Amino acid sequence: MISYVEKKLNRNLNEFEKALFSATYSEHCGYLHSRKLLNTLYRQGSVYYKENAGGFRLGNHAILFKMESHNHPCAVEPFNGAATGIGGIIRDVLAMNAEPVALCNSLKFGDNERIKKGVVEGISFYGNCIGVPTVSTEVLYDKSYTFNPLVNVTAVGLAKFEDIVTSSCAKPGQKLLLAGSATMKDGLGGAAFASKNLKNDKDDKLSIQIANPFMKKKLIEATLEIFRRKLVVCAQDCGAAGILSSTSEIAYKSGAGVHLELANLHIGDSSILPEEMLLSETQERMLFSADEKNISEIKAILDKYQIEVSIIGDVISEKVYKVYYKGRLCGAVPTDILVTPPDVEIDFSGDLSDFKGEKIKDINSEEIFEQYDSTVGARTLLEPYENPNYNELLIREENTSVCIYTFSSVNGGTYEVLKDAVSFINRHGYNPKGITNCLNFPNPEHAPTMLKFKKTIDDINKACYEFKLPVCSGNVSFYNEAEYYKIKPSASFTLIGVKK
Repeated sequence: MISYVEKKLNRNLNEFEKALFSATYSEHCGYLHSRKLLNTLYRQGSVYYKENAGGFRLGNHAILFKMESHNHPCAVEPFNGAATGIGGIIRDVLAMNAEPVALCNSLKFGDNERIKKGVVEGISFYGNCIGVPTVSTEVLYDKSYTFNPLVNVTAVGLAKFEDIVTSSCAKPGQKLLLAGSATMKDGLGGAAFASKNLKNDKDDKLSIQIANPFMKKKLIEATLEIFRRKLVVCAQDCGAAGILSSTSEIAYKSGAGVHLELANLHIGDSSILPEEMLLSETQERMLFSADEKNISEIKAILDKYQIEVSIIGDVISEKVYKVYYKGRLCGAVPTDILVTPPDVEIDFSGDLSDFKGEKIKDINSEEIFEQYDSTVGARTLLEPYENPNYNELLIREENTSVCIYTFSSVNGGTYEVLKDAVSFINRHGYNPKGITNCLNFPNPEHAPTMLKFKKTIDDINKACYEFKLPVCSGNVSFYNEAEYYKIKPSASFTLIGVKK
């Protein structure tokens, strides 16, 4: 796609600019094969579905929730892959000024006990350390997940509706602040890594982030305090493609541009190059856009929590993404071109004769869910022993409760699975209010993957229109193939309902 960009700009890209586009035009960041179909999903009744996390209004509050995947990292390094998956999904709700109140996970394993053990330990370690309960857990088995496990995690947050912070309100003249861990080389190329078939190369280890839940706990408390004092205008977490994605998204959504000076960034590795600073996926970092008059107070709060912060740039009126290092211009490209990759040719050929839905083995057990603290926070209403997929949370702020149910459809049958889920929570005395999902598929360039993906979207829409159930947020994970196996198409869901 580099030739497309150069033709669009009528000039050649330098090597630094090519590195930027290699990340933003990856499947993981650009949703190349799925974005048009995702735009057809039923959203009526949801709020902020275009933001880091979506949800629904509940009185004077909002329930914001999001499911993400960390499949490839967990295949290579199960413990840190799963732990940083939890850390990343927490940031999605935190960036919107939502207090994280619950975690859920949908896990699918094959014949690899090392991966299973490492993933479960990573989830429990991170969630337990930051004090957020894991309340809904699904664990399934099929040999197709042996080399490519599926690790889909959901974070649920509670926010005052009028105080929600978005990533689309930055104004020219504001400063961009990066708070949290020192940027290092861990997680380099993570977006590109998640956009290819697994090969288990040694180099893939470089694409795995390192988890630090103790820093995350401090960052959660500091971020919420900064938001309470209304010191920042907008925020964005540093996920896939790190600083590049967070700064470019703020610029694009706000109809602005940015001027970055990477020499101002606090780093933990003196050998890191400017392009690596932008693309690193070092965990436990948040980006804020703030008026200059508030910076001293923001720094005071972060200093109280012993969190480093750097002023890395400015929001500018010119819609251009400009990056400097020690005053030298590294690259400058229009923001809209940087974050909106061109359409790709999609192959919808094939047939659906084997896409009928399968029941696969449930391997959830006390050995797994007992590792998770499900009661911290004093909101959890049920023990996990009867049904570890399902729980209920007290929302005392609105004198009600919500139910949380995590489940999957495997190899089709998504309409029937969603229909059964709605019926299930109705029987428990709850009205369904919204779902989040993670759609896990093999290589989208090989038929009939995209035909099956389209059928899944059609099934989701059929159920959601019928039950007036909005898709509040979600994620797509393609290229779930390894040397010997490709996964069975698997759609994971977390459904939230409100007490009748």
